[in-house]
Amino acid sequence: MDINEIQIFKIDLNEEDVEVIDSSTYGDDLVEYLKELFGVVISGSSGRQFLFDRETTEVRAQITRINNNGDFAEITKIIADRLLSVEFEAQEKMSKLGITIQKGILVQAKISEHGQDKFIICKADHNEFLNEVNYQLSRGLPVKKKAFKAFVCNLHSDNSIDGILVYDTNPSDTKYWWKELLELSMVFTDEDNTEKAFDAIDKAVFTKMKKDHPQDYTYLRNSTVKYFRSNDRFEIQDFLDNAIGNYTPYDNNLKIPELKEKIRELPSKPRSPFDNQFNIIKDKVKARFLSKVKLTPEIDLHIKGDFADNTIFATEESDGAKYVKIKSDEGYKYFKNLEQVNNQ
Repeated sequence: MDINEIQIFKIDLNEEDVEVIDSSTYGDDLVEYLKELFGVVISGSSGRQFLFDRETTEVRAQITRINNNGDFAEITKIIADRLLSVEFEAQEKMSKLGITIQKGILVQAKISEHGQDKFIICKADHNEFLNEVNYQLSRGLPVKKKAFKAFVCNLHSDNSIDGILVYDTNPSDTKYWWKELLELSMVFTDEDNTEKAFDAIDKAVFTKMKKDHPQDYTYLRNSTVKYFRSNDRFEIQDFLDNAIGNYTPYDNNLKIPELKEKIRELPSKPRSPFDNQFNIIKDKVKARFLSKVKLTPEIDLHIKGDFADNTIFATEESDGAKYVKIKSDEGYKYFKNLEQVNNQ
């Protein structure tokens, strides 16, 4: 990654001021922080797809000037001033709800990655990392848990842009960032994303393993249903970490790292793409827990919801006979007499 141009501002709502941070005050910690931040933004591992409402919106017009080699410092100051104005109006509305917009720095950069020019706008919230005077390790920007909002797009010599992604580590997308500041529209709604993401994971990955790995299929699909129903926010890495995690398959032939990689690639599949992060609309999750498992031609096991891992066991005796054992004080009362009869 090559950073061709960079400009950093401190946004101060209390003073209603935008202050340029002189490059001579950049400490090593700040430079390292920004490199890590840019790496996350351009990786495409998260973020939502957007489009500009019009070619003539203020930020879009400034990107045209960047493509035409305009004065980067002047261009970025215009965008910084717009953010201050947008945040000031947003804060007036949020104050009624007891919400305060975090102090932070606004970073704008033109970078090159594998021959592709990109433009980044990033608001990084202050926390406990960098000192505001010399931008060294102290109090300030969060590094271990980066809190930021970001925009990135690919730049082309014909003034076209593509690959627009917006990032927001806020549990719900901050509308003033993408709507008021950037004047963008979502490519996929939360409703679209919820339906597409669940269907893709279910049909493109889990259904294909059902025949060869029925036990693992049941567990992983139910875990996915639980994730979509118990979380308000979907993020692809969070899903992989929490819905699948360090799951140990019943069948050793099932490779969990390969399964995770298949899921990680789903958002970019052209057949039914979706965003890497979005708000889950639970009404759109129509799937139910897998509720019936055929044990014998005469007996089905009905499952009404998630259950503890130590509730159902599969065992095989030395003679090759296979059994399903269910830990159940309630069920035991119905079958204890049968056990006595069978042992006579």
